[in-house]
Amino acid sequence: MKTLCVAVVVLSLTSVCQPASLACEKLLKPADTSPEFSGTWYVIAVSSGSCFVMALLDAMFLISVKVGIDSKETPNLYDAHFTVKINGLCTNASVPLFFVNNTIFDADGNNVPTGKVAVLQYSGCPDCYVVKGDDDTDAMMLTSRRQNLTAAELKEFETQSRCRGWTKTIVLNSDHNYADCPSIDDAGNTDTSGFSDILYERLSANYQEPLKCLVPDLISKPWQWIQSFW
Repeated sequence: MKTLCVAVVVLSLTSVCQPASLACEKLLKPADTSPEFSGTWYVIAVSSGSCFVMALLDAMFLISVKVGIDSKETPNLYDAHFTVKINGLCTNASVPLFFVNNTIFDADGNNVPTGKVAVLQYSGCPDCYVVKGDDDTDAMMLTSRRQNLTAAELKEFETQSRCRGWTKTIVLNSDHNYADCPSIDDAGNTDTSGFSDILYERLSANYQEPLKCLVPDLISKPWQWIQSFW
């Protein structure tokens, strides 16, 4: 079950960047100011270049993500604590990050940055940041201090995604009650019937959405579509 959780998060961050028009110039710029990185952030929405992958994730899974970021004694070094809820089951993971000049890097055991993970992008939302993945995992996430954003703030992120040629944006679940959430890591001793029930209900209601994306994705970018499942 934990493998499934990891796969969901990875797939949700997989895409291919497309050229943008001049009208989108402002929305495609990197952030020019750096937010206070520490604290609690909620993942509000994600976007990807693969319409099919995004629609399939949305059709199958009810996902909530909270990220707690703690600064360490070493300058620019942080611990990021992820709490993920998928169809009523939860898992946790912590990773060290190096943050400087609006760029997020992986950090090794010696607290040294080892590779660029993401770059912060422009956002008109005052307590949000938009994270765009590196060239190998090209995707975007909208995060905020708040658990819910306004329709205008969500629309801006959707437009930002469309400026990259991406056609599908997922707004994640806003249920961030993790206290009463059974652990995916203890699935052998956890009743997972609720997970299956939600999966069935969502597929029954939304199964047509991935199919609408399948043919356009295969025609326009077949190699990228195959890579998203590799």
